[in-house]
Amino acid sequence: MKHSPFAALLAVSLGLVPAIPLAQVAPSVRPNPDQAPPFAEGQWLNTKDGKPVTLASRRGKPTLVAFWTFACSNCHANFPAYDRLLAKYRPKGVEMISVHTPEIEIERDVEEVKKRIAKYKIDYPVLIDNKNANWNRWKVNVWPTLFVIDGEGVARYYWRGELNWKGAGGEAKIGEILDKLLA
Repeated sequence: MKHSPFAALLAVSLGLVPAIPLAQVAPSVRPNPDQAPPFAEGQWLNTKDGKPVTLASRRGKPTLVAFWTFACSNCHANFPAYDRLLAKYRPKGVEMISVHTPEIEIERDVEEVKKRIAKYKIDYPVLIDNKNANWNRWKVNVWPTLFVIDGEGVARYYWRGELNWKGAGGEAKIGEILDKLLA
């Protein structure tokens, strides 16, 4: 029996069936892997002298790109997983770049973002995306979203939502992808 996309979405939203992250369905951001878009201009935090970070500067090394916002509890749930991934893969050259895209007005306040960066001990670069330019450019529609970018700047995988929600296994899957990229 064929179900409509609306029926499937309704079943997920009502909690009748578990959500399957799109990352498990589509191995790349687009049907044909494509270069990840460059970051739009914005204020950078946690970089030397506030200088921008580019994916081109990461050439040859996998990069995680995380979209988040500080009032999002789902985003907070991913921070420990990000810490574990970075503890394991940073020594192998993997780095994370995060993009803070606000959902509500208070999240546009850069000083509030800085407080949350300190609170959650975020030590990787954070791009302030108050105009949603990166959100739109990367075609993100859910907080949090995590992309795995290969050493050539190609978006190879993404995960929408909490990595480990109800045993989803996203952290392990991201680790598997990184292992393959580093092999």
